[in-house]
Amino acid sequence: MTNHPDLATAPAPVPAAAPGRGWAVAGILAGAAGFGALVLESGLAMFSEEKVYADAALMYAESYDRSLTVAIFLPLMVLAGLAAAVFGAGLRRWLAAQSPAGSLLPDLAGWGALLVTALTLVGSGPVTEVYFQVLHTYNPADPDIAMSLQRLMDTLPWVWTGLLLTTGAVTWAALRHGAAPRWLGWVSAVFTLLMVAVNVFPQQYLTGYLGGIWLVIAGTAFAVRRPA
Repeated sequence: MTNHPDLATAPAPVPAAAPGRGWAVAGILAGAAGFGALVLESGLAMFSEEKVYADAALMYAESYDRSLTVAIFLPLMVLAGLAAAVFGAGLRRWLAAQSPAGSLLPDLAGWGALLVTALTLVGSGPVTEVYFQVLHTYNPADPDIAMSLQRLMDTLPWVWTGLLLTTGAVTWAALRHGAAPRWLGWVSAVFTLLMVAVNVFPQQYLTGYLGGIWLVIAGTAFAVRRPA
């Protein structure tokens, strides 16, 4: 009995390549850059006396020596935003391969990271204008406009609340479906509760710090995972 010619000449199936770890490293970069940028930027919101907060001109005058902080904040926040998008895409692909078919968890995890990307990029948008304002390049400049832009920098980049979708999805995927390390599921559950708490009380700005720490932990967990 002869073999079918098509079967005899058919090439052997090529095994699928193991998923890379670059997206996980991107999560570490996103968390570290975002946390560092927020720590750095927190100094921009601090002024010497309480009365300064009531006078945009006084705030403008005192912000003159903060141009270096503003300049460093921008690349860190842009790096955090773009790296978060890469991490979100990789996490979505990972969870889609490990979760039940049709599960919403991969999409929720990816969208949560994208919301962080959106807020970090939009929040860092006024930096260019603020940088030249605090250098007094625009002379005369309107202190009300300059300080309004700076207050946007003091608020929008900190809103990492969208990451709640990601931490919640990872919690459920890990503990319910085993789609991620179980210990990461419990850690994600703790961070989810903490982020809910700071948004209720409200201390929403702390979400940025919590989100940065979680990204470093989650990125490390997936980066050092054992090969399948």
